[in-house]
Amino acid sequence: MSLPHYLVFGEALTDFILQDDGRWQDYPGGSCWNVARVAAQLGCSAAFAGAVSQDRFGDALWQGAEMAGLDMRYTQQLPYPPLLAMVPSTRPPQYFFIGDNSADLHFDPAHLPAGWDQSVRIAHFGCISLAREPLASRLVQLARQLTAQGCRIAFDPNFRNTMRTPCYQAHFNAMLSLADYIKVADDDLFGLYPGLGKPAALATLRRQAPQASILFTQGADA
Repeated sequence: MSLPHYLVFGEALTDFILQDDGRWQDYPGGSCWNVARVAAQLGCSAAFAGAVSQDRFGDALWQGAEMAGLDMRYTQQLPYPPLLAMVPSTRPPQYFFIGDNSADLHFDPAHLPAGWDQSVRIAHFGCISLAREPLASRLVQLARQLTAQGCRIAFDPNFRNTMRTPCYQAHFNAMLSLADYIKVADDDLFGLYPGLGKPAALATLRRQAPQASILFTQGADA
């Protein structure tokens, strides 16, 4: 069986969204997990390279990935707690994450299929996985390794409030220097470049990543 050419590295999580009747409803999700699923559904040879928990939440993520047609050799199911996103409000959006020592942090590239790094053509990185240590440093190192081997790097910051740390800023700068493709939304710019309007923020991004093709979206108007 051949290995996929498009890999998405990062987090898979469970969203808990507060309903109008006061109940909390859980949904499998996560920015990187969703990118991988959509790629597979569009016919790409794709995999989600990350770790999920060994419980009902991890099972739901695993099953969702399987149903999308992802190559499951790249997803690790580990005996650690799940990563949860608690969403008490969607309008306006309010959220926080629960995930101390959760499964995503224990993703181990050493357990990926033999030859994976020779097969991959595009590797995608982004969102909160680059703000969660020790996973974040591991992923940036992988991006550097893959770049050196001729793989193209896609980067979607997908900014969240948990990224307002010096650690994330260093990883953000590193990914800008490595990325061949960057997808950024207007909300991302507000978080990544506080105090700058959209034109100035985009110009700053372009100066920081002159080698990258940039896709800019504007929420519902994208």
